Order: sequence, then structure tokens, then C-alpha cells
Amino acid sequence: MLSKKILVVDDEESIREIMEINLVRLGYVPELAKNAKEALEIIENEKFPLIITDLKMPEMDGIELCMRIRERTSETLIYAFSGGFTVLDSDQFEKMGFDGLLCKPVKYEVLERAIEDAFKKIDERKGKVVHSPI
Repeated sequence: MLSKKILVVDDEESIREIMEINLVRLGYVPELAKNAKEALEIIENEKFPLIITDLKMPEMDGIELCMRIRERTSETLIYAFSGGFTVLDSDQFEKMGFDGLLCKPVKYEVLERAIEDAFKKIDERKGKVVHSPI
């Protein structure tokens, strides 16, 4: 069931609950973490094709979480999730290791399209065949 799993990291319980409801409705299997430390503990034991993380969290923010995940793997897609993207542009987020951005509050249709696009990227990565020279 790895292909349908999504880890959502957010310190606001109401956001986690809304994301869980919406992701289940879309046919995905969400796992929820209330902070970056908990997220790191979860990914020690489980793999996720997609992680959606809030940027502003106490103790460790989403940027540091992204960097720590990238130290472990480049396969997982990581989306930044925040209400304030005005400080940085998408190129800067990409340089930090994020694969996408979601703005709070996220509309259901926007979330659906972003998740579908993310899993298309994941499938494309899996489908790539490396041909060895003859």
C-alpha cells in the first residue's frame, strides 16, 4: 500500500484533521504527525512517496525537516504547506529540496490536482528504465 501513503506534518490539529478527511476522500492513506520530530520518527520505520509539511512549526520548521529528509532520500516528494509564501518564491523552495507548494487554506480541488500531479511524478520516476549501452 506504499503507493497511496501520504505523511502530513502540521502542528495545528484542525489542519491535520481536515487534511486526513480530504485525503481519505481522495482515496489515499494519510499518516499524521504533529511536529517535525514525530515525522522523523515515523519515517524511520515507514516509507512515504509524498510528504506534505507545514513550514512554521515550533522547535523544527518544515525547511529543516525537508533538509533532514533529503539527507536520507531523494525519492520522496516533499510539498511545503503554508499560509505565507510571500517571502520565498518557488525557485527558492526547489533549491531547499521541496517538490511543490500548497497554500493554506487549500481548496479540495487544488489539493486533488496537486496530489494527482505528485503521484504522476512518482509513477514517472518508477517507470523510467535505465538502458545500458550495448
